[in-house]
Amino acid sequence: MAVVGIDLGTTASIIACVKDGVPFAVPVNGNITTPSVVGYADGEVVVGREAIINSDKDSAVFSVKRAMGSEKKFFGRKSVEVSADILSYLKKNAEENLGNKIDSAVITVPAHFSDLQRVATKQAASIAGIKVLRLINEPTAAAIAFGLDKRSSGIFAVYDFGGGTFDFSVLRLLDGIFQVLATGGDNHLGGDDIDNAILDYNLKICKIDVTHEENSAKLTAKFLKENLQDLLEIKINYTDNCEFRLSHKVLKELSQQFIQKSLLIADQVLKDARIKVGDLGGIVMVGGMTKLKIVKDEVKNHFRANIFDDINPEEAVALGAAIYADSLVSKSSNMLLIDVISLTLGVETLGGGVDKIIHRNTPIPIVEQREYTTYQDNQTGIMFHVVQGERPVASECRSLARFELSGIPPMPAGIPRVLVKFSVDVNGLLSISAQEQKTGLTQTIVVDPSSGLSNEEIVAILKKAMAKRNEDSIQARNITVKIESERMIKFWESIINEIPSSEQEIAKSELVLLKKALKFEQYSDAIDHKKTLENIFGQFLDDIINSHLSGKQLLQIC
Repeated sequence: MAVVGIDLGTTASIIACVKDGVPFAVPVNGNITTPSVVGYADGEVVVGREAIINSDKDSAVFSVKRAMGSEKKFFGRKSVEVSADILSYLKKNAEENLGNKIDSAVITVPAHFSDLQRVATKQAASIAGIKVLRLINEPTAAAIAFGLDKRSSGIFAVYDFGGGTFDFSVLRLLDGIFQVLATGGDNHLGGDDIDNAILDYNLKICKIDVTHEENSAKLTAKFLKENLQDLLEIKINYTDNCEFRLSHKVLKELSQQFIQKSLLIADQVLKDARIKVGDLGGIVMVGGMTKLKIVKDEVKNHFRANIFDDINPEEAVALGAAIYADSLVSKSSNMLLIDVISLTLGVETLGGGVDKIIHRNTPIPIVEQREYTTYQDNQTGIMFHVVQGERPVASECRSLARFELSGIPPMPAGIPRVLVKFSVDVNGLLSISAQEQKTGLTQTIVVDPSSGLSNEEIVAILKKAMAKRNEDSIQARNITVKIESERMIKFWESIINEIPSSEQEIAKSELVLLKKALKFEQYSDAIDHKKTLENIFGQFLDDIINSHLSGKQLLQIC
């Protein structure tokens, strides 16, 4: 059994593993990164690059991570189910590559993720058949990947500017102990916002009306941003009458507000941690947006601190998660992570106020308790409303749960004593208990988002998965190989003319052999031919996607 680290990203996801002490990103269909895109056309579930090519705005889900823990649905599916499809895809393909079953994983989440979002992430993993060893914050994982655990001591910051989220964390390191001093972020700040700005800029010039949900337009804007690099300007025909373009000057103007917003968040986190910029031993750069020169330059100018960017910023989080997962299982490291509460936890009080029980940036695990009583004579129950947030009014905070301690014997107001205990575990998940001290009457809950799947829905999904596991393993494998191969054959045949001619003849021959193996139920041979085809097509998929994104061939690169 293998243990892995998974970066379940907003725009792309990565799975990593440790072998012989060396962490590496596991290729999925020939690629390190898998777009966090799921297509649901014609009753089929397709994930990643295939979903981008074969799906459109009417059948594909992009950036589902931004909706984790919410009630929003996508084609009748909750965000946790869509995320489970991504995790299942990563797990299955990584298992084929590793030649070993994946038993458990450390999964990363944004440092500012709420309890609802963390629970939803664990639910998604459970549905995908993955045991979660730990949820750890993405900045902490990145710090591990950059080898900060090998340093004796110091204070470091992690600047994580991804496709859909931004995080900034300050960590103190002492003899292998990571202590998060403060963290902050924005669940709706990332490269997607810059892509939208580039799109709006070009649509205004072209004088055409296209929404941000129009995937081809949005992804063309993303293509311009990612391929500008050292060029003076890049241009692409979007339609016959519309040319999308981008220069460094325009990119700087369009991205400036988002970069500045990230720096304001970073300044507040430093203030919360009571750390001066001069105290920092360096800043770890994480996330796809930190590849942009303009982002690196702004961070350097703002902090005047050392920049750590010698690891691919897109892989760093997954690699760090894999290193930590390996250390948990092998017990080969003295590494200790001490994370903090990202948002204050409390209960609504009479009149709609908030009694804050565990404050933001409190180290976890943590247990805090508070005593409450009744406010009316002969009151036999107390309703507790658990909220999360920094606002003093409950209605302005995020509602986590409501539960009632009932059956209290009738007594005068103020006589019953109810002890409420808040317990946050190492994953940042909250358990709550309420006990009436005189009678011993107790009510205990683990906060579970009402906006996520109900217990009945989770049980139904897990039962279905268990039923499939109980089937004959060989028959299940054969069915999977047959279904996946037939689907991939259609996909490969649709793009075979877009790969180099030197590879086409090999691919055509392998397709014939794969079809023959399926026809005569020679599934071991089918698996071999399928892997060969994945390797052939995998190396050209990104170029094919770029071609599809523009809708036209590349017009001009200056």
